[in-house]
Amino acid sequence: MDTKHLPENIVDDRGALARREAGLPATRTQLARTEPERLHALDKISIEGLEVFANHGVFPEENVLGQKFVVSVTLYIDTRRAGETDDLAASIDYGEAAHAVDEFMRAHTFKLIEAAAEGVAAMLLDRYPLAYGVRVKLEKPWAPVGLPLRTVSVEIERTRA
Repeated sequence: MDTKHLPENIVDDRGALARREAGLPATRTQLARTEPERLHALDKISIEGLEVFANHGVFPEENVLGQKFVVSVTLYIDTRRAGETDDLAASIDYGEAAHAVDEFMRAHTFKLIEAAAEGVAAMLLDRYPLAYGVRVKLEKPWAPVGLPLRTVSVEIERTRA
């Protein structure tokens, strides 16, 4: 997995001042942040019902055989500049984000869906500096509980620290 990390100081041929004027972070310490209670006032990019076959679970058979998981993600972002400029660089590429979630879920093994959801949230916040926060819902429709059910799930919401 090729993880992209921002260098401490971003410098391009236009310089840090041009990045600030364009609404982009000039350094990693200036990444998008907001209070958790203000997230819902932001714009949202959503990926709903992404089906991933992965190997998570408490039972060894789940880690060996694998099973279907359904992941829904909401990225909280200010999309105004992207909408005004029609420039994907001012937003988050939802196709790329969906593939990142799929790759992350397949590359890691967790016992608990709570831990898998935390991992997905952390990965998305690390990978997409324009995101103020993220909501991750992770469903496990084939959960081995011995009773008929549609799904079990965990839903978390995280912001930048």
